[in-house]
Formats: sequence, C-alpha cells, structure tokens
Amino acid sequence: MPTTLLIAAHRPHTHWQRAIARAVLHGDIAAVSWQQVKGQFHWQQAIPAETLVELYEILPCLSLQTHGEWGYQCTLEYETEDGLAYRSTLAPIGTFSAGADRAETAVGPVRADTDIWRIDAPLSRAIIRWHVQCAAPLDEISALLSVSLRHRGQLPTPAPADNSVELVLPTRSQMQLRAELANRVCSPTSVSMVLEFYRKKNDVYDIIAEAQHQPSGLYGVWPANIHAAARRGLMGYLLHFPDWQTARDLLDKGLPIIASVRYEEGELKDGAIARTRGHLLVVRGYRGDQVLVNDPAAKSDTEVARAYDLREFCEVWLARSAVGYVLFTQGED
Repeated sequence: MPTTLLIAAHRPHTHWQRAIARAVLHGDIAAVSWQQVKGQFHWQQAIPAETLVELYEILPCLSLQTHGEWGYQCTLEYETEDGLAYRSTLAPIGTFSAGADRAETAVGPVRADTDIWRIDAPLSRAIIRWHVQCAAPLDEISALLSVSLRHRGQLPTPAPADNSVELVLPTRSQMQLRAELANRVCSPTSVSMVLEFYRKKNDVYDIIAEAQHQPSGLYGVWPANIHAAARRGLMGYLLHFPDWQTARDLLDKGLPIIASVRYEEGELKDGAIARTRGHLLVVRGYRGDQVLVNDPAAKSDTEVARAYDLREFCEVWLARSAVGYVLFTQGED
C-alpha cells in the first residue's frame, strides 16, 4: 500500500470513525496523553518500524475542537540505517510562539519543507514530537492527530464507476475576490466551500486571513487550512490518497475532499487554468469516467462546478502530491 495513516486522538467522538480512511489506517486509533511543561502540551509518537520501509514523505496534522487560539509545531527525531541520529522541525502552525527547536541539529537525509518531511535515505527509527499551545485547557478538548506516511509504489489504474455520487456544494471562484489575493487563495476558498457544505456560515476573507501561514506568508500550507477549518467547527486530517478507490469510499459516505493537484498545459483537459505548480480544488463526486469538482480557479462562480476526465485527474492528483484534506463535523460541542 503506497500510504499508511496513523491516527491518534484525545476525547474522540464515535462518529469520527466514519470519516477515517480505514483501508490505509495502521492499527487502532492511539490514545493521546498530554504532558504539560511550561505552558505547552507535549506528546510523542513512534512511527512503527514496518512503516519505515520505502518511506519518502511524512505529513503530520492536528485538529482541536475549540474556536479559541491554538497552534503547534512538530519535530522528527530519527536514525538512519548506518546508526546516525538527527532531528528536524517543521514550521509552526497557528498561534505558536516558542518551545521546540526551530533548526535541524545536523544536515540529514530528511528535509523539512514547511509542512512536510521528505526523506532521501532509509530510516531505521523515527519519533514525532508534538508541541501544542492552546488558550483553552487542552485536557478538556477533543483532539485528532494524524500522520500520513507515503511509500514508494505504483499508482493503480482507476476504474470508471457504474454508479454516481454528486455532493452539492456552493460554488465560489477565487478569481472574483480582491485582485491582490485572487491568484493565491485556492486553498482557503476551497475550505470556505466545504465549511458551507457542512452548514458552517463563513466569510471567505476571514478564512483567507486565518489560513495564511505567518512564517511563510503562504495561503496554501495544508495544515494551516485544516487549522482554519477547525476553528470554525470542523475536524480534519491530511492524507496521501493511495488510489481513486480510497477517494470514492469517502465520497460514498458524503465526504467531499479538497485535493492538491499539479499539472502542465495539456495534462488536464478543460482545466480551469492551463497549468499550475500547485492548486487546490474540491472533489465532490464522480460519474462514469468523470470526476466532479468545484474548481475555485474558474473565472466566475457559475463556472466553478466542472467535470474532469478520471484518468487525467488521477494523474495530476494521485501521481503528483496525492494530498487531500478530509474535513468533517466535530460532533456535539
């Protein structure tokens, strides 16, 4: 399997199980036990040894069930097969002031790329350390911690469906927003549509402001968008989707997916934009050999709902980043 999903939780809701991609979940959902030190909460998570085989990307993400201020940072401590030890830290997400080491202790085979670790050599051991700051008492808040592990492997050929699913989402074009933002905010615009799908009223400009990753200034940092959605009533996780069937399973349950695509001109017929080095859109269903999407890069709201060729879409999504946001309701507040 090209993907392994690790899930840990504190005070989970039973219905969360429905939103988890069970086909790639490794074992049971682990129970988080926070340790508080000097105003921060900490938890460490060992990556199972068997999941280190052919591993080349590690993508962590946190959701908290609170509308208040919170943030976090993740550190990876690891050893290579030759016994050398290193540490690498990702950029902080949300409101996070200090605590974890911001710099790598040495230049090792794991590269920290804002929100994801990319691995250039086999690892023999790896531990993720979570560092969290929260204005509310963290022990009283539901938390969902996810780690998506991407392994080397071939993408299976997607099979056309003999049924169809079409989720109804509002259509929102990023290109009709303020000119200084229009070309940069596909991710929060997609989050805004999904929030509306779950009946969470929102102002897209508020989502844009919340999703902007302060260390980098970018609007498309994946866990920063999950953070923005969580503060407005949704839980979520990030996943390297291993195949189209995994996406279909979630769509069949009524869960839209925000997909990260990348393509050159001619690779996605009738794409809302001709080419992109990285773009987010909402997958809202399927019909035969078509993928139904809301693409915020369309010129107007009326052109956002579109259908893309299944094989082309899987190539520009699953064969490239493969990353998708899975957002769902938190449960009882």
